[in-house]
Amino acid sequence: MDLRKYRLIFGMLAMTLIVSGCTYREKEKAMGVAAGNLVTARAIREDILKDSSNTVLSPEKIGSLDNRILMLARNEIFARHGYVFKQKELQDYFAAKPWYHADSTYKEHLSLTEKQNVALLRKYEAKYADYKLEPSHTDDVHLRGYTGDSSFKQKKMNVDLNGDGREEEIQLIPPETESGAFKLKVNNITMEVSSELLPYLDIVDIDIDDPYFEIALQMDSQMVFLRSTTFYTYDGDSLKQIGELPNFSAHSSMLDGHGRVVGAKESKDFQTWFRDLVFRLDAKHVLHEEQQDFYPMEPPTLLTIKKEIAVQFDKDGSDEAFSLEPGDNVKFLGDDKHGHIKLQTNMGKEVVFTLGDEYVDYSSFFDGLILYD
Repeated sequence: MDLRKYRLIFGMLAMTLIVSGCTYREKEKAMGVAAGNLVTARAIREDILKDSSNTVLSPEKIGSLDNRILMLARNEIFARHGYVFKQKELQDYFAAKPWYHADSTYKEHLSLTEKQNVALLRKYEAKYADYKLEPSHTDDVHLRGYTGDSSFKQKKMNVDLNGDGREEEIQLIPPETESGAFKLKVNNITMEVSSELLPYLDIVDIDIDDPYFEIALQMDSQMVFLRSTTFYTYDGDSLKQIGELPNFSAHSSMLDGHGRVVGAKESKDFQTWFRDLVFRLDAKHVLHEEQQDFYPMEPPTLLTIKKEIAVQFDKDGSDEAFSLEPGDNVKFLGDDKHGHIKLQTNMGKEVVFTLGDEYVDYSSFFDGLILYD
């Protein structure tokens, strides 16, 4: 046998033997080395709240968990008894847990501790539901703000962040002086956080199929273009930032639970409006923006042409341009982030108007543009 092939096979067998005899975290690290420090798809989180069936929960353990985690944690208590779920999402989620065994005879009987914990989780689900992220303006649903009372959010939490069964001590520490910085502390690791205002921290689950919960810190500001959300992950040894997204992105409505996160970013290329940007978690557990062919304006802005403009049916310029005249009514549908504006004529035709490279006051060409801020 070729010596190089022998070494490769021996190495693979050695890795298999090493992993088979390891603890959970050691398995994950060993597989990570073999895959180039990537998070292996086989690694899962076995429990949301490990002791929720035999230990009474407290706000310090659940107060800043997002709505999806709270919902899964509540159903986890029933799943331990073999409850057969009707929702496919819950069926799939708990079917992946090695401890789950469906039992059609289970009649939803709970211990006193379990009943207390289910009630507390429901209470915080209701608090979270009342604290909503909703459109701030009727002319652009992508511009969102929070409504409701956020006082239930915790500044200190005890949560298992990396799925190893041990809780981390998490704390958001305010500045000691007016010019000082916030600090995020996880166990013995402390990071300075660049921010003007951090009212609370959230614990979110960007991907329910991996072992990790993420820490999300949302920065608020009266100037909406300054709002941002920074996500962090903790792997048991280190705390790292995995992405800074525009606006408020930590609400459960902005995460699909399968690696996708949405953030709204302001644009003033044509009018003042917000695009929904999509970010995805990669194999190294970092968020990257996913480029889209088209970013919609919702609802479309009603405009009237003030000066003649040239438009085309295709943005590649392969067809002949024609004119829209003063007095024509159009709708601004959105753009591609590369200067190609999609309009809809009053006849229902979709056309493309291309912005120039230099700044132009488009309010002299269109009446009805949104120009707040």
